[in-house]
Amino acid sequence: MNAKRKTIEQQIEAMAAAWPMFRVGKRDRVARSATWSGILKPQFTTYRIEIRYVVGTYPQVRVLSPTLERLPGNEEGSLPHVYGPSSDPTLCLFDPETDEWNSTMLIADKIIPWTIEWLAFYEFWLMTGVWSGGGRHATSGPEETLA
Repeated sequence: MNAKRKTIEQQIEAMAAAWPMFRVGKRDRVARSATWSGILKPQFTTYRIEIRYVVGTYPQVRVLSPTLERLPGNEEGSLPHVYGPSSDPTLCLFDPETDEWNSTMLIADKIIPWTIEWLAFYEFWLMTGVWSGGGRHATSGPEETLA
């Protein structure tokens, strides 16, 4: 069975059904893109999250607030498992080299749960200085488009 790439409309509908607290802001049916924002509270802190997605690329997830704290001098880096500039990092939620994410999947089913897990591991990391989430973190972000 060959799964089909999800359309931006399918992504928007699935997010609205599964995560109604996330609102789609920008959407462009021609560019096949959407941006969602919403609140997640994995354990102790409430986070405002933004997800940007263009069909055929990898979703980009950012924490809009509060600002992610850093632990300077930490063995795993001052803020592990993120990509991009320190002023606006995106979360490293999956390993792009192992096909954990592809465009046949729904953001609502994969990306939001992975974001909740990442935030829980982040909170524990702030307390202990140890990233217990496992995984392999690449030195650069995933390529813009999927093969």
